[in-house]
Amino acid sequence: MTRGRTTVSAERSAGEPVLVLVSPAALALDGESVRVAKDVLGAALTMKTAVPENLSDLDRLLARRGRRRPVVIGDDRYLQQVVQLLHQQATLDEAPVAVIPVGRGPRTELARALGAEVRPVQAARAVVRGADRPLDLLVDDGGGVVLGGVRIPAQRSPRANRAPSTWWTDLAGLVVRALSRPLPAPQQLRVEADGQVLADPSHPLRALALRSHDGAAELRIDACVPVQARRVTVGGSLFTYEADHTLSAPVRERTWTVEPAAWSLRVPHRP
Repeated sequence: MTRGRTTVSAERSAGEPVLVLVSPAALALDGESVRVAKDVLGAALTMKTAVPENLSDLDRLLARRGRRRPVVIGDDRYLQQVVQLLHQQATLDEAPVAVIPVGRGPRTELARALGAEVRPVQAARAVVRGADRPLDLLVDDGGGVVLGGVRIPAQRSPRANRAPSTWWTDLAGLVVRALSRPLPAPQQLRVEADGQVLADPSHPLRALALRSHDGAAELRIDACVPVQARRVTVGGSLFTYEADHTLSAPVRERTWTVEPAAWSLRVPHRP
């Protein structure tokens, strides 16, 4: 594989056909792990490998993959981009997605939380002999997908736009920060869950966390008892949020709807 443009190679072997999508960042960071993972896959599967240099190339490769199951080699952000594009193409439910995490520390936390093996060789073996785990998806009214969780207020920190973590870790972090420094200013937002008003400008909120869980959207406001719903709407004033630790542009309203078992992730088989 070479850099500078999308490169594609094919390797013939026994087994189901897969399209291995290698993140250029993963290749630059740890080319040896990428090579070893490819060797494991190539020994058992009919493999086509590509290194897309941009989202347009990635979109095209996914659209033309045919029967090949997508295998992602990269970090959480790369996995999210692949799932986003498959959702846009309305093909996300056609085949399970597999991920071989390659990234620095926290950049693979989401993959771990979803059940993937984070050691590259073992992750490659799970692609070959693993099980498919159905997962819910949060989809916003702008077409964006959320694999992990959403939080408000967005944390304007170096971690934003860098690395996802688990929903519960985020919420715990908010509590720890609240104890160690002044609480964030209350936000005058209206929050509805399936049409039921849970917060409004007369009762401002300080923190909101949202994730998909057991076929529903699970919502916590100010660390209170979680509420489950199918659809959650936040609005009332200009605000930003973090979805999978990606900072949003300012919006005045956003609605997230859960899609139960919208996709599947190949994870290690556990008896």
